[in-house]
Amino acid sequence: MISEGSVGPRTVTPVGPGARPGVRSVGVETPVPSPTRTGPGQENVTVLIIEDHTLLAETMVIALEARSCCARIAGLTSIAMVLQQVRTLRPEVVLLDLDLGHLGDGVALVQPLTELGARVLVVSGTTDQLRLARAVELGAVGFLSKQIPFDQLLSTVLDVVAQRPVLSTARRYELLADLRAARAARTKDLAPFSTLTPRERTVLAGLAQGHRAETIAAAAVVSEATVRSQIRGLLAKLGVNSQLEAVALAWTVGWFPPHTPEQAQLRSAGNRDRGEETQMRAGG
Repeated sequence: MISEGSVGPRTVTPVGPGARPGVRSVGVETPVPSPTRTGPGQENVTVLIIEDHTLLAETMVIALEARSCCARIAGLTSIAMVLQQVRTLRPEVVLLDLDLGHLGDGVALVQPLTELGARVLVVSGTTDQLRLARAVELGAVGFLSKQIPFDQLLSTVLDVVAQRPVLSTARRYELLADLRAARAARTKDLAPFSTLTPRERTVLAGLAQGHRAETIAAAAVVSEATVRSQIRGLLAKLGVNSQLEAVALAWTVGWFPPHTPEQAQLRSAGNRDRGEETQMRAGG
């Protein structure tokens, strides 16, 4: 783990828009091995760190430069600017966090980074094995937890720099098998929802938002009887006996329909109904 210590501050220069030039690391005790103990192929290798944890990123820069690497911290202005920095620097290795704040999920960066020629090592706090498996599927050479001791993290990074494998073939196959199984299970869970008509999907979305049949009918400019007929149809297709069960199933499997103009009208109608109910209660 990284801890504050007595080592004097050292200038670390981030790169790209959004980086903070002249940033100085706080004094940190970094368990860096002797600079003379460089491994084969490590000299002058460029490592780009895509990480929003400043202390970890700056500490890694110091440690890697002590091992004759050229380490830089990416500016996190936007995904497009991150990729532009990669095109400019042409790093051999990228250390990638998966939780990048306003930039979103770092998994989306793995494939474009590998296509630009970088070996991507995920360094993240996530414990979601399926996210990690997805990163590996897209081309990451391996992954590490931020919670491991810093010297272990550095050792693995240097293995990647030296083009040594950090993920066994057996572990890779296991991850990808788990990912395929999860996808198959999700496909099975969502299969009944794929049989719903567009109107039935809109009605189910309305029920999941807490709207009554009459509100759904008013928003769609159809009769309440028509909506109730659609409700009966979707209950039969989903194999459930009540609206509550249908909504519970939708939330359980993570079914969310795409946004449509009808749903926007429904939300507007629902807000209007709630406002009228509030006024009636206040008047009473």
